[in-house]
Parts: sequence; C-alpha cells; structure tokens
Amino acid sequence: MRSLRSLCLLKVHSLRLPALDPSLIPPNLAKDIKIMGLFNKSFIDRDQYYELGGSFVYQDALSIQYDGASWTILYRSNHFDMDCCPTCDFVEPELEQFTLDEGKLAPVPPQSNPENNHQEYKDLMMS
Repeated sequence: MRSLRSLCLLKVHSLRLPALDPSLIPPNLAKDIKIMGLFNKSFIDRDQYYELGGSFVYQDALSIQYDGASWTILYRSNHFDMDCCPTCDFVEPELEQFTLDEGKLAPVPPQSNPENNHQEYKDLMMS
C-alpha cells in the first residue's frame, strides 16, 4: 500500500503544474517531483521489417512510475510474422509488472527471449 506521501507526490505530478519554485518546498520533495517529471512516462515502439514472402512485426510497450519510494515498471512485448495486415495476427501479450523499492534488493524479473521463452534468474538480486 502506498504511503500518504507517495499518493500526494503522484497527485502533484498528475496536475502537470508549471515549474514549482524549489525554494517553496522541502528539498527532498523537489527532488522527487523532478525525478517523476523525468521518468513517469509510457513508451511504445512498433517496428516492421519486410522480407521476401512477408514481414515481421515487433511491438513493445513500457511504462515507468516513480512515487518517491518505489519504481513500478510495466511492460509487454510481442513479435510475429505478418502475412496481410498489422492487426491480423496480433495477440496481445500479457502485461508484466515488477516493483523496486528504493534502498532494497529485489529479484531480477524474468526476461523473454526472441522465442518467447521466459528465462529465470534465480538468486540474482538488483538494487
């Protein structure tokens, strides 16, 4: 459960206020709001490669959210052979999510390789 501080930071960030005067708020809050402005975004990428006999489509999405105490990463990725149009063979992949708490070790999340097999990293931690 998020703290009241984190909820308030997220609310201030969502208001998209013009630049706050850092001298009017505590330095740690000004720092967190600046970090949120840099990283709290969503990114998408869609690439299509043409080859003889068809094409290959890669679709990726990534969302990063920092709340002053933790980082939440949501992502999905898919690739497929396209015989006719980009939506014909599309299967929406599962949305993966993991959270990193500042100052704490966390397990490395599973990674997908080009064959869509998940690779586990047991006993490997990141901070």
